Amino acid sequence: MKLNTGELVTGALVISALSGFVLAYQYEPATPFISTVAMEATIPFGPFWRSLHFWASQLFLLLLFFHIYKTISWPLDHQRTTHKRHWTVIALTVPMAIFALFTGYVLRYDATGQDACMIAEHLLLKVPLMGHALNRFLIAASDEGINRVYAVHILLTFLLWGFGTWYHLKRVTLKWPAFMSLLIALCAFCALIEAPIDLPGQNVALIKGPWFFLGVQELLRYLPPFIAGVLYPMIPIAAITALPWLPKPRVGLWITGLWGLSYGYLTLVASLR
Repeated sequence: MKLNTGELVTGALVISALSGFVLAYQYEPATPFISTVAMEATIPFGPFWRSLHFWASQLFLLLLFFHIYKTISWPLDHQRTTHKRHWTVIALTVPMAIFALFTGYVLRYDATGQDACMIAEHLLLKVPLMGHALNRFLIAASDEGINRVYAVHILLTFLLWGFGTWYHLKRVTLKWPAFMSLLIALCAFCALIEAPIDLPGQNVALIKGPWFFLGVQELLRYLPPFIAGVLYPMIPIAAITALPWLPKPRVGLWITGLWGLSYGYLTLVASLR
């Protein structure tokens, strides 16, 4: 059976969303870390459900990157306006997926989640003119706890489904064999590997953020927050989104490739600290 990457991306998102709904019944934003730990005891097979949601979400982002890599020639070969718009909509699911995964780390509110939340709020406040409004809309953890983060996490799940699957499924259909193969593989993996969680408030010299955030975390050592945490991560998103609209699309690919090399290096350096 030949598996389509678009099907796998959709399947991972479906599994992530469904397992997330199971956990949401027990989750309480007012006591995030306590409820995260408690759900493993109060929900039947709690550790398995939390692992399934965590690893399905990680897999969704990785498969989304791979799917875009495999289909990168599509916007270069199809220059009609409808194709351009379709590619733009799909490309914009990337920042939504990254932020959805990021808010998932924050919601467990362990040591990694707390530090990631603090850094993200600090970065948003550094955005000129719109910083306070963006922080108020997306995080506002210092004023409201993580209630706003929880709402944004749920909203992004629906947006990813609406734009990334419902819109895209006009061309890609999730078939049962692909979905069941992915589900069985994930269930077997999650039965063996539990989702990570740290103890909050530990006196640790360096707490590393989520794996996809390590490059930004490292760059913050050398550059101002707005450049390292906002402008720099926006480079590949803008380049990929604009591919079919550029007079010379290959320039966008070169920019994205060079950015990927630089971010890989920064991530490696941060991982070795």
